[in-house]
Amino acid sequence: MLLAFLLLSTGLAASVEDVLVSELDRARSAWAAGPQPVHYAALQVEDHRTLDVVALAGTLASSEVGRSRTLDVDLRVGTPDLDSTHPLRGMSAWTDSTRDRLRIPFEDEPTHALRQAVWAELDARYREARNRIGIVRANLSVKVEEETQAPDFEPRAKVEDRQPIRWVALESVPWEGRLARVSARMDADPRVHVARASLQVEQVQKTFVDTEGSRLVHGGTWVRLSLLAGTVAPDGDDLSAERTLSFRSLEGLPSEARLIDLAGRLVDELGALLDAPRGEPYRGPVILDARAAAVFFHEVLGHRVEGHRQKRDDEGKTFAEKVGRPILPAFLDVWDDPSTTRYAGEDLNGAYPWDDEGVPATRAVLVEKGIFRGFLTNRSPIPGFPTSNGHGRRMAGHAPVARMGNTVVEARGAVSAARLIDRLKQEARRQGLPYGIVVEEIEGGFTTTGRVTPNAFNVRATRSRRVYVDGRPDERVRGIDLVGTPLLAFSSILAAGDDPGVFNGLCGAESGWVPVSAVAPSLLFRTLEFQRKEKGEDRPPLLPRPQAGGGDP
Repeated sequence: MLLAFLLLSTGLAASVEDVLVSELDRARSAWAAGPQPVHYAALQVEDHRTLDVVALAGTLASSEVGRSRTLDVDLRVGTPDLDSTHPLRGMSAWTDSTRDRLRIPFEDEPTHALRQAVWAELDARYREARNRIGIVRANLSVKVEEETQAPDFEPRAKVEDRQPIRWVALESVPWEGRLARVSARMDADPRVHVARASLQVEQVQKTFVDTEGSRLVHGGTWVRLSLLAGTVAPDGDDLSAERTLSFRSLEGLPSEARLIDLAGRLVDELGALLDAPRGEPYRGPVILDARAAAVFFHEVLGHRVEGHRQKRDDEGKTFAEKVGRPILPAFLDVWDDPSTTRYAGEDLNGAYPWDDEGVPATRAVLVEKGIFRGFLTNRSPIPGFPTSNGHGRRMAGHAPVARMGNTVVEARGAVSAARLIDRLKQEARRQGLPYGIVVEEIEGGFTTTGRVTPNAFNVRATRSRRVYVDGRPDERVRGIDLVGTPLLAFSSILAAGDDPGVFNGLCGAESGWVPVSAVAPSLLFRTLEFQRKEKGEDRPPLLPRPQAGGGDP
């Protein structure tokens, strides 16, 4: 099958925009006569074209091309100072759970069905907002004064920008056979129980209109190619070696030869994990390799500087009182800029031109020479930060909140990898420890930012090794996760490497799953802590594994 880069008509965006504008104008006329003022409303339609190809054990498992269209209505009753989106205290049952991903007709020419879908959702959101503003006012009247007081909304001047994407026909793709052959390379090793290769391509075009007069059409392409080799260890642990490659176009995809080579390296990594002992609880010096450090900063710093968390009284607000004060060593800077599309020679997953509230993507300086400077903000102001820096993001079916885009850690006075290892050994000797730990890969993790649970993090280390101070060879270990608290961890950073690494992935939070990137150099910490990872209990398969190609083993 041949890949056809056929460009489809872009007239679709303009026709959808016309429907949204006309229905919004019609609704505004009706709201003007109503008892509760609508001070702002926005409509956003997302058109999706997707391709999902999965190969298992040398065979194509699935290949699907999809198309869908979703609608989101963000509507505010009240005034910019106090409106229906205001957080409620002590009423966790009233949330945005009534919203869901609303699929609407995706015909090429707008019809009555499309207009009716927009009308129905506008009516539903208006009813909900009218009910909620009354509850908001009652909630404020029976609660103590809020810790953080700021307006609920930032009005802005209208903007217009139309950058319709160049649709690519995804129906004919040559990757089915390639992925099957790559998965066969992993499956050929008898230690591998799961050999999977997958390709996901998503093209998204967003059409945004609001009552301020803004009109936007923009979008992008996200390509994710993943390889996974999995097995079960004799002690019951589920083990896997995985790599995900991300690109902003199909042209960036690697050759089959490169993927075959990567598949072989993943099998070797899986074998090393099988032979590795389980790690033990540990407290001491640690190096996070570049990509691992990037994920660490995403989890430990990034979520705590999202602006909406500074307005909720149940949040820990770790950095709310830290503006202008040091939180990192003076040799580190941190910023988040969704307008940056590449870094260190790689595409950045979290790039976009406009956020989901009609604000241009802007660089947000978070830390400068170790000093904390500010937050990621959307159109919900926080004290000291009254304007959005273009980080209002969401997945379809959710209300936008402040989220990360491309979070970048930069270092001055960086040192080589060899020098970083030397310093790790020196620090381990100083602490009287036989080894330090190097974390090579982190698959993700989670962080709790509230007050009821510990304000802590758990980062899922998938590849780690002990580096012995007496010259013994490094030793792979498995089954341990990084845990700790943010202020203590950040105060422990001693040095940075000269090797920035890029992590591309998806991040899940209140506004759903959004594409993100994180960039950081390798970092040496004086002290971090590991705990044992949860352990599998089932034995490896009791029946012998079939040979590739059939027949008895």
